[in-house]
Amino acid sequence: MGTGSETAMTAQRENQRRDAATLGAESAAPGGAQRLQREVFDLHTVLDITRRFSAVLDTDALLDGMIMTAISHLGVGAAAVVIQRPGEDTSLTDCRWKGWTEVKTEDWTLDLQSGFAKVLSSLQQPVLFSELRPRLDARWRETELLERLGCEMVAPMLRRGRLRGVLYMSGRLNGHPFGAGDREFLALLVEQLSVSLENAILYESERRYAQELIQTQDRLTQSEKMATLGRLSAAIAHEINNPLGIIRNYLQIIRGSLPAANPATQSLAAISDEVDRMARIIRQLLQAFHPEASRPSAVDAGRSLREVIEFLRPDLERHRITVRIGALDDLPLVIAGDDPLRQVFMNLIFNARDVMPTGGSLSIQAAADAERVTMSFTDQGGGIDPENLPRVFEPFFSTKEAGHGSGLGLAICRGILEGFDASLEVSNAEVMPKGAVFTVCLRRVDAQGSIPRSLSAHGRSTATA
Repeated sequence: MGTGSETAMTAQRENQRRDAATLGAESAAPGGAQRLQREVFDLHTVLDITRRFSAVLDTDALLDGMIMTAISHLGVGAAAVVIQRPGEDTSLTDCRWKGWTEVKTEDWTLDLQSGFAKVLSSLQQPVLFSELRPRLDARWRETELLERLGCEMVAPMLRRGRLRGVLYMSGRLNGHPFGAGDREFLALLVEQLSVSLENAILYESERRYAQELIQTQDRLTQSEKMATLGRLSAAIAHEINNPLGIIRNYLQIIRGSLPAANPATQSLAAISDEVDRMARIIRQLLQAFHPEASRPSAVDAGRSLREVIEFLRPDLERHRITVRIGALDDLPLVIAGDDPLRQVFMNLIFNARDVMPTGGSLSIQAAADAERVTMSFTDQGGGIDPENLPRVFEPFFSTKEAGHGSGLGLAICRGILEGFDASLEVSNAEVMPKGAVFTVCLRRVDAQGSIPRSLSAHGRSTATA
């Protein structure tokens, strides 16, 4: 064991002696001390950058750091960097630039299947643009851009044989050309930046996957809740409906046997109202989880909404609610059921009415694109607390006072729309006066007027949350 240790120590001393001799020879050569000092400085710079960037997991911060490093340490007048966006494997799209004007984001995006990208992928180190130019086609968009901007250095960022990003630089402000030392420093720099970039991409991907997993778990939990509530509603509804019917019948008998002036009549009326409310809740349960089938058809959503508004106008005027309607005419036909869609509209209008007890304005706007028709309902009820926004469509969740809502209406509305490949979302208005915005997004009937056979739809009765 002692002999082995002595041999190792002897070899280590020999290596140290050889290194010292090499350094001494380099220092003794003309300009060697200055070159050695520059190399040591560059190594310290790269190590410092590595320490700082290794903890950067945000791609935006990484881009800013790359630009500032290139400009400050290499003394260039302008620089640009474009990197791979997390989850995007076909192009480089995230970019930053400084010093160059009259350029936009689209100028820096790079298709990884393009000829320019393939040329860069074959490079092993940073290269002067003048050396790279003979390998580029003059007609390529990238070639024209770099010539117009006066780019002098191109540094591809390669990792595991794949192009992850590109760093472009103009000439140096002091007019000196890029030397061999500059290339070596830049090669070390982009190698470290490539590692940091890959770490940031992996982190962003993992974070996105984690968010998707949480959302999937939430959807599964919601589905499980709905399934459980469905089973409970089926088991309980019939058991409760029978005694409620008996109670209602006996109340009618008792009220009919009493004089109209009897003080007990008012109490019996209140009891009857509560019995009716219980019956409505049970009916909503059954309709929410055992809907009646409704075939999808081509529906004029604008006309349906106008008719609902006209039907509810006396009630809205009584509550001092003004309805402001945007462009509802000439909207394309949508895939839905006329009655279920009217029920959704009625529910949303009733909810808006209830959150404005002293009156206010309900704004309804509509727009269409190539695939969807979107309708937004914006009230002036003060909006929804941010912590409650994710729970708005949960069954039995309600922000209304006890006894003024079952918390089923919005869950039922979303279920109706999902049956037609439509959606219902909620947000808070960004302009004053603050209010909630419920957005209905409906699928357009195609140009041939056909409706996919795979599309299932369900109609449900009106229910206010």
